[in-house]
This record gives sequence, C-alpha cells and structure tokens, in this order.
Amino acid sequence: MDPTKKYLCLNILGFKRNGITPEEFQDYMLNVHAPHVGGLLAQYGIVHWSMTHADDSTPELFNKIRDGLFSNLAPFDVCVTLVMPDIDTWIRFKEDDFFKKSVGPDHQRFADPTKSQMLLGWYQPLIKDGKLLISTGLDGAAAPAPGTVADAAAPVSAPVSETVPQV
Repeated sequence: MDPTKKYLCLNILGFKRNGITPEEFQDYMLNVHAPHVGGLLAQYGIVHWSMTHADDSTPELFNKIRDGLFSNLAPFDVCVTLVMPDIDTWIRFKEDDFFKKSVGPDHQRFADPTKSQMLLGWYQPLIKDGKLLISTGLDGAAAPAPGTVADAAAPVSAPVSETVPQV
C-alpha cells in the first residue's frame, strides 16, 4: 500500500446461512469462496482482504474480557475486511460479469445476505507486524494524516512501559 494515499475500508458483517455449522461456514468461505473470488478482488485493485470468523468457542473467550468497557459481543458470524483505493474499485468489481453470474450467487450457498450489515470508512492501520505506526505524542514524531497509511518501513517506536497521562 502506498503510505501517502487514503484508503477506503469496507467491513461486511455477515451471518451464516441457516442449517450449516460455524465450522462448515468457515470452511466454505476459506476453501471454496475465497479461492473463487480472490483473483477478481486482486484484479480490481483490492489491496487488503481478511476474514475474522466467530465459532462456538468465541463467546466463552469473550467472557474472559467482558467488563464495563467491553461488554457486548457482536452477533455476527464473520467480519470480512476489504481495503481499496476508492469506492469505484468496489463498483467496478460488482459490475464484473463473473461477479454477477458466479460470485454473487455463490453467497446463497453459505451466507444469509439479508441479515448482513456493512461498515464503510477510512482505513487507518495503527500497528503492523508488532510495530507502532503512529506517534504516541510523547516522542515528537508527527502522526500520519487522518485516513492515510503510515509508512511501515519507518515505524514510530514507543516503549511498552510508557505511562499514559490521565485526563
């Protein structure tokens, strides 16, 4: 990704189709649907694509961090994250004949698109490969402009032991 450019991020918050297990849903998305659509996403300029799947174990895991600050577990089965240069990238992708004839209809096999929700906003990576990409405000380094991607080759480092000022 070009660190000087602003990128748009689409998060698809999806649900599995009734009648399939979380494991079947994840397996289909990763081993059938992803290979089916991946080349088309790359062809149209998607620069980052990932999936986060919930399963039967995640509610119990979430209970370990549940508190007054983090108290509501979202009901979605998957969060698909797609980062692109602009909205026209997504529009062109969805207008492709292969998407219309094959990729779009494939969703009916594993997902419930009627319940899916979308979050569209500006992509701002903050840590990459364990390296802080933003200024802590304590080291004098300038933070990247909002909506731009920090240069991963020149990460801003901050000691883990820094104390955060109380407001």
